[in-house]
Amino acid sequence: MESAVFSLFPSLPAELRIQIWRDALPDKVGQALYFYKKGCWRPRHLTEADANYNPHDDELNLVFEFHHELLDDVQLVIPSFFVNREARGITLTWIHSQGIKIQFYKERQCLTFARSFNPKYDTLYVPLEKWDEFIIEPYDRLEEPDLFNRAVECPGPQITRIAVPQALLQHKVNPLADFFEWYNHLDMLFIIIDTPPDLQPEDNDTGVQQQWELKSTQGATFSWNHDRGVFVGGCDDISDQALYKLIQGASDGLGEKLADNHKRSFEVHPGFAVQK
Repeated sequence: MESAVFSLFPSLPAELRIQIWRDALPDKVGQALYFYKKGCWRPRHLTEADANYNPHDDELNLVFEFHHELLDDVQLVIPSFFVNREARGITLTWIHSQGIKIQFYKERQCLTFARSFNPKYDTLYVPLEKWDEFIIEPYDRLEEPDLFNRAVECPGPQITRIAVPQALLQHKVNPLADFFEWYNHLDMLFIIIDTPPDLQPEDNDTGVQQQWELKSTQGATFSWNHDRGVFVGGCDDISDQALYKLIQGASDGLGEKLADNHKRSFEVHPGFAVQK
């Protein structure tokens, strides 16, 4: 069956064509999942340009940071860029507004579109097989010769959202409290239900990964009540009682850490990962 073609489209007024091209683009890129990878924890020597630079003791000018800019970018598919000159111009404006990078790969002889991790809005995904490495990596890095027994400041990653597979709650005992030792700016956790088996980082040297988006379950949210010291909500929107109890148990295990870190708000969402 032949695909439908609107042959009169070029005859439409320019204003209408432009509006159609714009409407074909999303308002913003969806909630992308970025894969955790080892090697983002690194030391940095402060300079005079840093607010907490110590001019009197250079030994105190060492910080230990999670460099999220080292995470692989997410590759996006943007077909309208290749339609014609008119569509390309409109799409290019949208690309710039979304902070998307255009790259040319010699090996593939093609253009690709990629977006870097934004710690305020994007979600870091940690596969089950990477969880122990994710938790232990900063401790191990501090034991290496260049940092061992050094006085370092650790401001903590600016990551605010993290996602883990449902299987993590089934295979580990109270695993979620562990990440607050280092990732203390988190305010949202997503539990990926029915995790697709291919939700894994690609083993390549391109620095980009396929696009996976997070689809949260509407309403099924466990919210931290700071005043009461408990999680509330979630029960009316999760029909799978076994899953509900699993998430509830994991959420309750976070309570002590949330209180210790003086977190007034924190949410746990069940959700799905969808490949684009």
